[in-house]
Amino acid sequence: MARATPVQTAVPQAGVVRREATTTSATNAEATMAATTTATEFELTLSLDLPSDTCTPTIAPDKNGYVPPGECNALYLYYPSFKAAIAATVIFGLILVAHFVQATMYKAGFVWVILMGTAWETVGYGTRALSTRKQQDNTVATVTQMFILLAPLWVNAFDYIVLARMINFFVPERRIGIFKPSLLAKIFVFLDFGSFIIQMIGGFMATGTSEQQMNGIHVYMAGIGIQQFFIVCFLVLAFQFHRLMLKLDRTGRLFGEKQNWRKLLYVLYASLLFITVRIFYRLVEFSSGYGDNNPIPYHEWYMYVFDGIPMAFAVLVWNFAPPGAVLQGPDAKMPSSGIGKLLCCNGCGCCGGCCCRTCRKRSKGKKDMQRLPDNDFYGDDVPLHHRDASPFRDTRYSSVR
Repeated sequence: MARATPVQTAVPQAGVVRREATTTSATNAEATMAATTTATEFELTLSLDLPSDTCTPTIAPDKNGYVPPGECNALYLYYPSFKAAIAATVIFGLILVAHFVQATMYKAGFVWVILMGTAWETVGYGTRALSTRKQQDNTVATVTQMFILLAPLWVNAFDYIVLARMINFFVPERRIGIFKPSLLAKIFVFLDFGSFIIQMIGGFMATGTSEQQMNGIHVYMAGIGIQQFFIVCFLVLAFQFHRLMLKLDRTGRLFGEKQNWRKLLYVLYASLLFITVRIFYRLVEFSSGYGDNNPIPYHEWYMYVFDGIPMAFAVLVWNFAPPGAVLQGPDAKMPSSGIGKLLCCNGCGCCGGCCCRTCRKRSKGKKDMQRLPDNDFYGDDVPLHHRDASPFRDTRYSSVR
């Protein structure tokens, strides 16, 4: 509500009248003068419908852009530590280099998934270090939040892929129940990607007004809740695989490298455990709100202890048991799940067969082609196709010019 002080209007000059007034009647002239006199005795009231989050800065930011919580453009409820962000960036960077070296040594191409997750953690804490020096920059803070919140989904997907490859490598039947390894991996990675989309939407929504932030937090909490539900379902299959491997070990059906299943499986359990700790921390943080009864948003160490450290261990444990060192040889090659062929060839066919390898080969006619012998004499058993000459071809044409 803004209130203006009364200001006297200018005295009408002679010969200047209102548009609706007429000069043909003295009565009208008197009425005009009375209206003008009344107009000088009013109080102007102006109502402004401004956004609820609009505020006027009262405290100048310091050299890093920090202002206390509750002030305009206060992006942090505490003073963020530059040294802590740099330390986290260095730690994740070293883990990233170690995974890259091991992936190169063992030629394990599937390790790119955990490389992506570790890289996202490194970028997230690197931009956080930059954000501690530019605390008025909302873009840098948003990028930091998105990378740190979404990076664990890559590590989670890597755990799914490793168990699928372990089933294909260690189990003679190459399946757990009704699930083939390749199909199992694609199902859980697809579900993890769905959780990724939900959390990303919630993270973007949590950067607007207060109402949008709460809606975004609720969406993000739903996303991480779904992620934890998928982890529980996945652990059921992991326990079933564990029981099967114990049975195979007792009967003496595991030889050579296939006896090293325990280390990989225990590291898988540890990685999922650290991810679960981080998920429960985020659920507690966001479900308690931002009131005085919730100290988590007002202290930075909670994030490093219950988010940064668990995620660092979730990716670090795989350096002590690299899957590429064990999953070697012909049994390590993952077969096709058949989903692409089912959707492209026998399903809707909306891609026209361009995404299916079988369809591409069939369209090019390679399936019906035969290799001709090296000599020039072909028997009757070689199916040579004959086609009449085109009537539009010039018979006088010669290839010799």
